[in-house]
Amino acid sequence: MSYAQTVRLFLSGWITHLLTAVPMRSRATFVELLCGCLISPEGWVTRAISAITRGCHWTAYYKLMERGSVRTLRLARALFEMVIDALPMETLNMVIDDTLIPRQSEKAPGSTIRHDHARKRNRPQFLLAQCWVTLGVSVLGSAGRKYVLPIVSRSVPATGNRNKLTIALALVRSLAPVMMNKHVRLLFDAWFMRARLILPLLSRKIPIIGQARCDTALFLPPSVAAKPGRGRPRIYGIKMTPDTIRNLPATEIKLALYGKEQLVRLRTVVALARFLRGTLVRAVWCEFYDVDKQHWSKARLLLATETDLGAEEILHLYARRWGIEPLFHNLKRWGGVNNLWQQKRTVLELWMQIRSTAWTLVQLLSLVAQWLRMEFTGLAFRDGLNQKSSIFTFPKQRGDPRLRV
Repeated sequence: MSYAQTVRLFLSGWITHLLTAVPMRSRATFVELLCGCLISPEGWVTRAISAITRGCHWTAYYKLMERGSVRTLRLARALFEMVIDALPMETLNMVIDDTLIPRQSEKAPGSTIRHDHARKRNRPQFLLAQCWVTLGVSVLGSAGRKYVLPIVSRSVPATGNRNKLTIALALVRSLAPVMMNKHVRLLFDAWFMRARLILPLLSRKIPIIGQARCDTALFLPPSVAAKPGRGRPRIYGIKMTPDTIRNLPATEIKLALYGKEQLVRLRTVVALARFLRGTLVRAVWCEFYDVDKQHWSKARLLLATETDLGAEEILHLYARRWGIEPLFHNLKRWGGVNNLWQQKRTVLELWMQIRSTAWTLVQLLSLVAQWLRMEFTGLAFRDGLNQKSSIFTFPKQRGDPRLRV
């Protein structure tokens, strides 16, 4: 089978699954818009239509989006199911983060003066922009590269009480029916490390790994008294002060993180987080050695609700969160997100979902090819052929204990 035939086969199956979230009478128009997004790297609807041979008047595409014929959440759930089926993973590592898209007009939906926390040079601290909160799935490619596939995005309104934390929790709830019977882990940075977001996630049995402030109040579990005394039992034990943290045993190891091998100093302890109402967490303080300046960097604090994980594993898992930063860059530059323009916020979110779905389809094609190489390299294919029946089946990996009978 040629490469073109393989691409057609995968895309046909994936698009067929996505059509289950689209009403019957709108499916042909949706297929044209989606395939137009696959071809056109620009964000305008007219460019996506002009990239294909359209089969109806342009008002059909206008009505599909303006009248809400396609539900954004249904399309996001179908996309999530497709990603799970295409890349089977024991644990789904999902990433939540936000990004700003600068605008020149205040009439754009959700456009207002926002604080840019990227701290880039020659950039103002406040700018007129739209804010998007994205929930994606982190996957590993060849050579240990981290990718994040966008699943669903929401625009933060310019006015009202719905902030990024509320939207992030709503995105997780919207995908909850698909997450059933799946082991899901959420990764996010220090801005989303808030009790109003984490506690509802823990009630849904969803573990988290995130960076927290170094002055976060952490306490050791209280010691159990030999004889019960008067008063209530203690909730917290000894507080983790800077001196207590420095006295913890340190481990220096070399890890391949963020695209290069680095010397890391780790300190870890199981403690109670006060901002999480006494939830037991694994705290990891990590310091990176700067070879150029010949000194250790400032300690960073990582918190994981899975206390059975080791410090190295937590650091490797949190490093997968950084895959969403190049995703935002690629969506803005090559995915046409900078050119998204609609008069209504709901229509803008639908068009963003269609663009993100097309981007995920393109990334899945490359990831599937990488997965095939990693999965089947070095296998004894002769063992898969039955000499009597002449039936060939892919052999199992000898070194993987999960595939042993």
